[in-house]
Amino acid sequence: MTAGIILVLAILVLGGVIATISDRLGTKVGKARLRLFNLRPRDTAALVTMVTGSILSALTLTILFATSKPLRKGVFRIDEIQTKLNETRKEVTKAEFETTRIKNELQKARADLELALKQLNQVNQSLDKALVQKSETEFQLQITKEQLNQVQVVKTRTQEELKQVQKAKARTEAELNLTQNQLNSIIQQKETLRQEIEQLQIERQKILKD
Repeated sequence: MTAGIILVLAILVLGGVIATISDRLGTKVGKARLRLFNLRPRDTAALVTMVTGSILSALTLTILFATSKPLRKGVFRIDEIQTKLNETRKEVTKAEFETTRIKNELQKARADLELALKQLNQVNQSLDKALVQKSETEFQLQITKEQLNQVQVVKTRTQEELKQVQKAKARTEAELNLTQNQLNSIIQQKETLRQEIEQLQIERQKILKD
């Protein structure tokens, strides 16, 4: 930064010096009424002023080029620098475009991430509810198993009682059949006795008549 300021100040000072020298030299040539190349004194003064300014400017540039390497490179490589500058600008523009695209993609990715997190929270809530329902279902299933075991015990006991009842029924039926047989035998004996009684009465009547 300091070298650039010094260079600018040097150019300004040298420009002022060149202008002053050229003006004074042109003034002196004009006062001397000199003629060059059959020109009028005024034109000769202007020519001398222009040539003097050109020589001093060339001398100034020579001094500046000799003392300032960056200036020398900048002047003689200005096209190359301009080309690089244009390429750099294109790269910057491309980089800005890529940056904008990346920002857009990043925003989209953030939006997708927020949506995914929201869906994940919903899934977690659903999973928590499912776990609670699973625990409740397992608890109910355990109760149902215990009740089923109790029912199975009751069923087993009932089956055993049923078997005992069936055995008692079979025994009772056997006793009932035996009793029925005995009753039939008694009825048959009764019928036989009745017939014998009737026969005896008939014989008694016959005896009484005789």
